[in-house]
Amino acid sequence: MNVYIFPFIISFSLAVVFTLLIKKIALKFSIVDKPGPRKIHKKAMPLLGGVAIFLAFFLTLFIYSKSFLGGNLEWSHLLGFFFGGLIITGGGVLDDKYNLAPKWQIIFPLLAIGALIIGGVTIEKITNPFGGLIYLQDYFLLGPFLISLWLLGMMYTTKLLDGVDGLVTGVGTIGSIIIFLFTLTTNYYQPDIALAALILAAAACGFLIFNFHPAKIFLGEGGSLFLGYALGVLSIISGSKIAIALLIMGIPILDVAWTILRRLLVGKNPFRFADKKHLHHRLLALGLNQRQTVMVFYSLSLIFGVSGLFLQSKGKILALALLLLLMIITVSLFHYLDFLNERQKPKLLLQVCCAPCASYISYNYLQPVYRLTWFFYNPNLVSQEEYDKRLYYVKKMAKKFLIPLIVVPYKHDLWLKKVAGYETDPEKGERCRICYFDRLEKTAQLAKTKKFDFFSTSLLYSPFKDVDALKNMGKDLEKKYQSIFLDSDYRAENAYRNSQEFAKNLGMYRQKFCGCEFSIRKK
Repeated sequence: MNVYIFPFIISFSLAVVFTLLIKKIALKFSIVDKPGPRKIHKKAMPLLGGVAIFLAFFLTLFIYSKSFLGGNLEWSHLLGFFFGGLIITGGGVLDDKYNLAPKWQIIFPLLAIGALIIGGVTIEKITNPFGGLIYLQDYFLLGPFLISLWLLGMMYTTKLLDGVDGLVTGVGTIGSIIIFLFTLTTNYYQPDIALAALILAAAACGFLIFNFHPAKIFLGEGGSLFLGYALGVLSIISGSKIAIALLIMGIPILDVAWTILRRLLVGKNPFRFADKKHLHHRLLALGLNQRQTVMVFYSLSLIFGVSGLFLQSKGKILALALLLLLMIITVSLFHYLDFLNERQKPKLLLQVCCAPCASYISYNYLQPVYRLTWFFYNPNLVSQEEYDKRLYYVKKMAKKFLIPLIVVPYKHDLWLKKVAGYETDPEKGERCRICYFDRLEKTAQLAKTKKFDFFSTSLLYSPFKDVDALKNMGKDLEKKYQSIFLDSDYRAENAYRNSQEFAKNLGMYRQKFCGCEFSIRKK
């Protein structure tokens, strides 16, 4: 064991030093993760933590390259491993700084896998659970395909798991230690892989000191992907010990698989849409704090990972089946709790003027609390073309976020009669107040007819509207129609600015005027 002590100390110490340095760099260049509705942290946190793990791991591995390459591995394998990690980490730095779109994010994992395969890393054979071995060289390109599938699965598992302080880093540390112990057993003795696994565990552990709750720095995109990549590669070069990695990462992998399936079933792109239904989000919603949540994951990874040290092939299959059963039970339980929770939510009818104003607020603030329905009633819009364009994106976002939608046909002539004589009024003048009241009253009437508990309007979230007038009208209509007016405007949370960024990212139409022909003239 003395052979492993110094590499561990070096990797651990380098991770500590690099983490402190990277934290200062991230703060200096404002590469931070800002708080938001889907975020748990309350202040901007430095990113790029994965760079520290990458540097500590590979610097130590190159220092002990003679020992690492003492078995069947060659320099080409190490260099392929290194350049793959460099691509992922470098791409992560770019993403942390510039918030790349998903279509660009996928490029770096694919290039990393390509570098690894060019370096000569391959899967020659896999164990047949029913006896014997399956030799992959007999099947053209099957080996590279399985490597790509496996590594993408591992990388996106750790990427999507990274939502709680210390979760991915801790699971990565446990996974590395399990691989270290496994490759030291008599039957699978591989001291070269054991050395690399221990160095990775030390680097992750050195970073975990600063990443465990309350975290002082985050992994960032590159870090979360790199840990999945490194664990995936170690499981391949250790002789395709995929089953061990599956047992360690079983619950996170199944959580990601269920997330992808769940989003596909409702017609959403699983890699472009985010929600708060990951297992770690669910545990937090049940009342567990961040430390308790990560301990649940640590315990499951440790229990099933250690079991793999003692189980043969068929036993590992049974353990994996048990993991699958555990995940099915968990998903079913949360689905039932969702059903009960949804039935208990009060009903809210929200008049929406356009998709950008309504979508951000609805998704981040209203849907978690209310059974939300959108009401598209906007006779003020200047033309049928403008009406149809706004309605198109309202329908698109309603479908995306699973929000029921009620639409009133366009009747601009009736609206013009209501504002006749006020055409030259300034913005927020009497004409606008007539327009506000018209839309609010129709919403209140429908809320009473359809037995909604609350009614409101997305007009409240615009800095260009007379919010005080809207609130006063809403309160008056509340008494008349016996449905409570929800007067929250969320301006303190920068709702309008965030909604515009939200709309931009989703490719919505963002109009540059209120809607009526008079607002165009004023503008």
